[in-house]
Amino acid sequence: MIDKPIRGFGISSVGVLTAALLLYSLPSFAQIDARASIDSSLYGRRIVSIEIEGNLRTKSSIIRREMKLKPGDRIDPDRIEEDRKRIENLTLFNSVFIAAEPHEDGGVQLHVLVTEQWYIFPFPIFFINERDWKKLSYGAGISHLNFRGRAENLNFFFWLGYNPAVHLEYINPWIGGSRNLYLTWTAYYDRIRNKHYKDPVDESHLGFQFALGKRFGYHTYISPYLGFKSVSLENSEMDFRVEDSLPYAGILFTLDYRDLKTYPHSGAYLSFGGRLMGIPSQDTNYLRYTLDVRKYVPLFLGSTLAMRMTADLSSGSIPLYDRAYIGYQERIRGHFFTVYEGDHMALASVVFRMPVIPVRHFDLADIPQMQNLIFGISAGFFVDTGLVWNRGMKTRLSMLHSGYGLGLHLHLPYIHVLRFEIAFDENRRSQFIVDLFVNI
Repeated sequence: MIDKPIRGFGISSVGVLTAALLLYSLPSFAQIDARASIDSSLYGRRIVSIEIEGNLRTKSSIIRREMKLKPGDRIDPDRIEEDRKRIENLTLFNSVFIAAEPHEDGGVQLHVLVTEQWYIFPFPIFFINERDWKKLSYGAGISHLNFRGRAENLNFFFWLGYNPAVHLEYINPWIGGSRNLYLTWTAYYDRIRNKHYKDPVDESHLGFQFALGKRFGYHTYISPYLGFKSVSLENSEMDFRVEDSLPYAGILFTLDYRDLKTYPHSGAYLSFGGRLMGIPSQDTNYLRYTLDVRKYVPLFLGSTLAMRMTADLSSGSIPLYDRAYIGYQERIRGHFFTVYEGDHMALASVVFRMPVIPVRHFDLADIPQMQNLIFGISAGFFVDTGLVWNRGMKTRLSMLHSGYGLGLHLHLPYIHVLRFEIAFDENRRSQFIVDLFVNI
């Protein structure tokens, strides 16, 4: 999969510009209700038909397959809102509205009105590695988030400079018709400076991964996958070189009952899986296990209590190029820029979120892609804690690294959430964090 911070960095340039224009022109916008519009007198009537409107590129079947309500079912406002959120979770539209009107035979006709986003994003890439301005990476990429109008993702990006890389990814969320199958395919090359050795040791990673999964109903996913990774570590001055060629196989099981994936308010999420790296006849073979559990409890005045626990565990002799880390994809606020390395990792977070300015939709221009754009502000109060440890080591509470703090979450077009947070560690030392996406 494409690393989210990298893709988010590229798209954020569009989102931040849109947000700046939105904030400047905010008073002149026409506010639009973001929920379904259903007259209470229609409750309980049977649905005669469901019409899809506003989808200039997206196939209507892509929208219909996310809806539990079908013609012949009775109107239920809660189920309509659930369907609206499932369509919104496709992340293809600026907004999704559902309206209903009486039909001449006494039933009801549903209208699903969507406003499409831009789907093709060329973007620059520029970032600093390890907080060192001497370790710059720069490049470019392009993402197509609705390839063929079927919610398929096609992504390509590369960067040069420090730790150069090139990645190609294809995701098809629905193949095989009624079989509800989905497919992902990724190929990549990365050259990485190893963080374990004091002397410079470069890693070269070349590989691919293919997954063919199945979706059961609307919430359950199981995804077996196969891949191959060729890894070499070298230091020319020390005449040091290690090479591994690792086929691998794994499986991932997911239950996803979140109401909105981009900023959940209710529901739960469970993901766990295992991956066998190498084969038993090889010198290098080991197992990795992952677990991610999340729970969202709606409270008063639109607020939410979000809780998460995740772990990355292993068995066998773990090579230096596949260690568990906190400080890259997973981070502890308060220790946001600190890297912890080991064979195993565990992390837990609790966040209280509440709206400051509820999310609304606004028009910025006459073209559809700049209409019904979201804007809102939420506040968040968080506590993070986690630890990394090695095989055979006894874990103790003193090994935990923890932080707490608060921040503002800006709900913006195309990038969904931009977070500004201040965090404190155990010694009340503070740090300021700017990050994309909701982290729980």
